[in-house]
Amino acid sequence: MKDVLKKKGPFVKKLPKQGELFRKRWENEFASSLSGSQKKEIYMDKFLWHAFSYEKLVCLQGEQTIQAFEQQIKHDCYLLFEHDERVLQLSKCKHLTTADLSENTNMYLDDLYVVDKDFTWTYVITHESSCGPYFYRT
Repeated sequence: MKDVLKKKGPFVKKLPKQGELFRKRWENEFASSLSGSQKKEIYMDKFLWHAFSYEKLVCLQGEQTIQAFEQQIKHDCYLLFEHDERVLQLSKCKHLTTADLSENTNMYLDDLYVVDKDFTWTYVITHESSCGPYFYRT
């Protein structure tokens, strides 16, 4: 994915062994309104995006999700994965599209979370064809 994204123009930097740290920040920034018991009930320890699929957080889905992501000002973003320590930092990624992400993600293995540098919004592609993508803004 890194090489493909570089062709689009953004500067891509690998942040090794940062996955757990970024997933915890994602949970703190986007799902802090959920109690520990609510998170346990929806198996958020398995997939963070369950906050959306179990409708605990109101988010955009379907075509609205794609439009919302495309309209975001994207200077700097992070790409993180559910069960992986990979994190990619993208700089100057204003032309990043949903197609760039979905075409370069193994939809059967990876759950991809895109966040802006301040964690004010997130775009999520899941490995489940019937779930997502999701867009959420704090």
